[in-house]
Amino acid sequence: MTLRHFRIFIAVAENESITQAAQQLAVSQPTVSVAIRELEEHYGVRFFERMNQRLKITADGLALLTYAQHLVQLLEEIDQSFRQPQGGTTLRIGGSVNAGVSLLPRWVRLFQDHHPEIEVQVQIHTTEFLERQLLDNELDLVVAGGPVHSAFLLTQPLIREKQEVVCGCGYPLAHQEITLRQLAAHPLLFRQRRSGAFEVLQSALAQAGLSVQPRWESSSLEALLEAARQNLGVTILPQPLARREIEARRLAPVIVSDFRFENSLSLLWHKQKYKTPAMLKFIRLAETLAQDEG
Repeated sequence: MTLRHFRIFIAVAENESITQAAQQLAVSQPTVSVAIRELEEHYGVRFFERMNQRLKITADGLALLTYAQHLVQLLEEIDQSFRQPQGGTTLRIGGSVNAGVSLLPRWVRLFQDHHPEIEVQVQIHTTEFLERQLLDNELDLVVAGGPVHSAFLLTQPLIREKQEVVCGCGYPLAHQEITLRQLAAHPLLFRQRRSGAFEVLQSALAQAGLSVQPRWESSSLEALLEAARQNLGVTILPQPLARREIEARRLAPVIVSDFRFENSLSLLWHKQKYKTPAMLKFIRLAETLAQDEG
């Protein structure tokens, strides 16, 4: 099998069409069809099924797609590394919302101070979304909390991030000490259900035999902060952000007596991805900073 086979395979998977893949690659349709047939004969499995005039990728096809994308990306990284050895390097980093608030801005600034030749691109999103970006090779590294769901991703724990429960200064729980069960009875203002922080909370509640339905769900942290300030319920924030809001008297603490909210922030990357020099430099910096803050 050659890289040409894998490039054609990727194009067919993305377009779900022999015709469109051939147009994208500027080759003939028979060339694409032959390459896919040769791949399937070589590995002895079917990678596509024809459904409703489209080619739908199979489970075996999805597994091969992950390998193929990283193989092609590795070749591009080799070309970039040796054709532009003195510059032009890009590092793509993802961060969960909590990491984007409490860690990444400072970490990226320090990284760029030490390595101005490396362009850093950052995406802040839910852990679930960032996992997909790693699997699709749209990101190189991710700093996120919560459990990891894909066996293709490796994790390196960095730091235990403390969380605090807060509410509006006029909300009945302001400055009160309560139990986890009492907390579950109040409106919860939270991010999407597949965010790492929400999964940590759900796990804690499940261990206590409790469950909650968030009153608010939002991808915007600022929207949740404003909802809490308007006394619409309680939310859970990374400790540095919670402290800033409390000191500014925009929010008030809620003390949960029988549970400590913590989230483990980790570095994530695809296990088949070649660690570029830029990735290794950021990993070393993150390890050092995490030790200092731990």
